[in-house]
Amino acid sequence: PAPSPAAPLVLACVPGEQHCLPLEALSAALGELGVPQRMFGAAVPVEAVSAAVRRTGPAVVVLWSQARSTASVPLARHIADTRWGVRGARGRPVVMLGGPGWAGPAVRGALRPATLREALTQIGRARGDQANCSARKPD
Repeated sequence: PAPSPAAPLVLACVPGEQHCLPLEALSAALGELGVPQRMFGAAVPVEAVSAAVRRTGPAVVVLWSQARSTASVPLARHIADTRWGVRGARGRPVVMLGGPGWAGPAVRGALRPATLREALTQIGRARGDQANCSARKPD
């Protein structure tokens, strides 16, 4: 696909989370659809996720947690409150909480898809895609 002018999405496992295969599947599906992204993988430190969000200004940040013990509501809120850009035109990411670890905690305004297909649909909406991600489902 042609390079996109849109900022890449940020995909990361929360600190302490080693199970990243579902996030890899999401990354592969987004890649098939030509959606720019930065996949950080397992156990990403808070500072690294925060810096990536500030530097790239993504429309969506996906935080994966396999276990309730790794889900961090303060981290999700911190990322949701991260702003970038010049004063008066600052942006904020939409936070998507992926995985069963988020079953208990609630984060206001965060997306919580139950399936890969639902995640692609929600990402398409959050990005304002002309050709919604769900319209071109991966095989």
